[in-house]
Amino acid sequence: MKKISVIIFILIVILPVVIYAAGEAQTEQMLRTVVPPPMLVEEKPEAKGQIYLDSYYEPSFVVQGSRPGRWREITNRVGYKYKNILGYITMSQWNRYDVNNYTAHFGTYLTFPNSYAHAEVGWGWDVTYMYKFQSIIEYGQRIKNGLYWQVGYNFRNYAINDTYMVYPGLIYYFGDNYISADYGMTLTESRGVAQFGTVKGNFALGKRFSLLLGMAAGRRLYDIFVLPAREQFGYIIFSGLNFNVCPWAIARIGYSYGTEKPDFIKRSISTSLSLKF
Repeated sequence: MKKISVIIFILIVILPVVIYAAGEAQTEQMLRTVVPPPMLVEEKPEAKGQIYLDSYYEPSFVVQGSRPGRWREITNRVGYKYKNILGYITMSQWNRYDVNNYTAHFGTYLTFPNSYAHAEVGWGWDVTYMYKFQSIIEYGQRIKNGLYWQVGYNFRNYAINDTYMVYPGLIYYFGDNYISADYGMTLTESRGVAQFGTVKGNFALGKRFSLLLGMAAGRRLYDIFVLPAREQFGYIIFSGLNFNVCPWAIARIGYSYGTEKPDFIKRSISTSLSLKF
């Protein structure tokens, strides 16, 4: 059993580093759900490994032109943390207007006293609207005290028009809180460049609760209609409440509202549960 655990750990941690390039879900989902690692501290040499289990569910109500409908995301993640290394695997089911697509991701976080690195690769199958392949590479470095700069690069391979995204930004940690701001550019093959910005923060409310608030605005956040970027301006407002049920369990609930010209609206409610052993 111990040998099998070691092999699984190596696959989770090493494979993404070897094959890296960049990725997440689609732009809107990435901007809402991706958070920076916790305050970067050095793990003690005697630190024991921990297993993480996460389950995420998000139903959405959308209006696409004159067509109302429902989207849904279900994502499950298994992660293993040892000292300053966190490796993980995610499996996701995406449903849009009753059409299912599937993706899987392998990723690694490496955290150090003054920096962090993140690499991830993912594949899609039975895809009609999701990517066939995606990858991500991110790096963050301390500037002074709790202030860090970060930069990320994201690549997605679709059946038509691959996308390339670069997003530099800043993170400021203070106590159990953080605020981050990012500026991004997305190049869609044959369709030019779109720009966006994101601001979000996580704030501790006592020992058991924390609140996530954020907003993103820009062009081609959803890219529902195949139009020039100048005709696709949109914004997303999102929030979430985390509840530390006990030392090994965190429950979350969230809400988001997004819209994009010329005629798209998305309202989402999300729930998730995280366990560690």
